[in-house]
Amino acid sequence: MQKADRAMKITVVIPYFQRQLGLLRRAVDSITAQACLPEWCVDIIVVDDGSPSPAKAETFSSIPDNMSIRIVEQQNGGVGSARNAGIVAAAPDTTYLAFLDSDDEWGPSHLKSAVEQLNAGADFYFDNNIIDEGYDAFSHSAFMKKTYGSLDLEKPLVGILDGKAGFDAILHECLPHTSQVVYNFQRHSSVRFETQMRRAGEDQIFWLTLASRSTRIAYSTEIHGRRGVGVSIYRESLAWDSENGLSRVADEILMRTTIRHHFSLTRAQVKILKNDAQLVCDHFVFLALRNARKQPRQLKDALLRLTRQGPSFWTMVPVSLLRLPAYVRKLRAEFRQ
Repeated sequence: MQKADRAMKITVVIPYFQRQLGLLRRAVDSITAQACLPEWCVDIIVVDDGSPSPAKAETFSSIPDNMSIRIVEQQNGGVGSARNAGIVAAAPDTTYLAFLDSDDEWGPSHLKSAVEQLNAGADFYFDNNIIDEGYDAFSHSAFMKKTYGSLDLEKPLVGILDGKAGFDAILHECLPHTSQVVYNFQRHSSVRFETQMRRAGEDQIFWLTLASRSTRIAYSTEIHGRRGVGVSIYRESLAWDSENGLSRVADEILMRTTIRHHFSLTRAQVKILKNDAQLVCDHFVFLALRNARKQPRQLKDALLRLTRQGPSFWTMVPVSLLRLPAYVRKLRAEFRQ
């Protein structure tokens, strides 16, 4: 489809790896249902990351005249690689770039809310979303609880952070959900996702990079999206016996190593990362001992990665072994709740 020349271009990048048809169509439908002004040109880029169910097999509803959709295909490289391919494929004159996972959906005012804040000077924007029925992300965020106490979703708020405050908030927790982020592409077109982390952490480093280069970050507590139930590399690795659990936790340890190498941090921030890394190492040791017999190859691969890319991991292992009995008791207590 040929696009008319418009005043503002918004590119939406959708990394695609699914096993069933229909999810991508719903995601795209939520884009075409946006309350967009006619002068906006919206370019949807679907990056098929070697998906078992090909993106080209999807059928889409009618695409409005001010929107277009194209599919980029690549061999499987992980979600970070797929998002990077979408960023590279974005038109150079893209004003704002947004992400949407292929099983997630936007509320109809997501882009409108984002553009309002970006036009007002924000470098990047993110908003709230539904994780499960009756469970929204921000109401359970440590940052939001500290800032607002209990959120009243009937009275949504817009918050503004400078780059330093935004960096600190995201360092503590991965506050933005990727599908709810829109950023100023003209200011930040060079930012890319880490590709060696395929199960966790690549998005948090991306947001930290944006924050470190930003003067103004905006967010809304209003719910403007819903997470889906399709293939989730992260969610599928959360079970204690998941064959990908060790790889995910290794990614989470290496993410903290990467952050320490990539950014100039204060002593307080380094302390936060060290404490977080030790907690993650506790879980890695638990999973390693639990699954050593059933998953020897996965354990070997994870240990080799950690040794090559984050050898300081080994300095944390003795502490985790000493804390293991208390950690197991804690997990059992949480499991019973």
